[in-house]
Amino acid sequence: MRDQYAGDVSDVLKFAFLRALAGADRTLGIAWYYAPGDDGRPDGRHLEWRDEAAWRLLDEELHAGLTTLPQRSIAALEQAAIWPEGALFHREPMPPRFARSAWGTRKRSALDGADIVFLDPDNGVGGETEKHATFSEIRLLRKPERAIVFITFPGRSMTHDALLRQLHGRLMVEADAGNLITLRTNVSVPRTAGSRSYVQRQRWFTVVDPDAELTVRAQAFATALASVPRVQARLDGIK
Repeated sequence: MRDQYAGDVSDVLKFAFLRALAGADRTLGIAWYYAPGDDGRPDGRHLEWRDEAAWRLLDEELHAGLTTLPQRSIAALEQAAIWPEGALFHREPMPPRFARSAWGTRKRSALDGADIVFLDPDNGVGGETEKHATFSEIRLLRKPERAIVFITFPGRSMTHDALLRQLHGRLMVEADAGNLITLRTNVSVPRTAGSRSYVQRQRWFTVVDPDAELTVRAQAFATALASVPRVQARLDGIK
């Protein structure tokens, strides 16, 4: 996660989902996978949600908190009034590969009190790069009565149904996961500011080890999200 992305439409999606999951009875932990600096990419510019009533109605407290950020940075996000009480954060910058194991151990310690831990790398789950979380890190963070949530971005190498089966299958093997659900979202955003031409932005949010109540909350959120114009949402799960 980079400072330049703070407050983008992806943040609205992921934080609204996490707030819906946490409710008033779960402690939330955020593992930023923080990469300081601007990578020069034109990402993080979709702020059209600020002016759309449906996004505000989805989560009014979150909408108010994100639209009043004093600056676009992870530090500002942590200070915003958008988090459930007691939220924990790990913002230590991504280390070189040789130091990643110790960094992962410190992350686990920093988020030890969290009931739900969210992993927020730039590019989802993959190899040991600064843009990815790894299956071994998901396994490291698992513990009884804790759910792990992470973002991923579906590719085009196969159908999305096949990609989802592959993702869940790898989690079962490489992270020893059993119960899994994935919220699949598709948001149409203007190609450029003010454009009437739209492009699709797909974000998946996988929950490892959800209990029955979290699954109910995830389904309710998917239904609410699908009511937002130009947004598709669907919850898929296996046990």
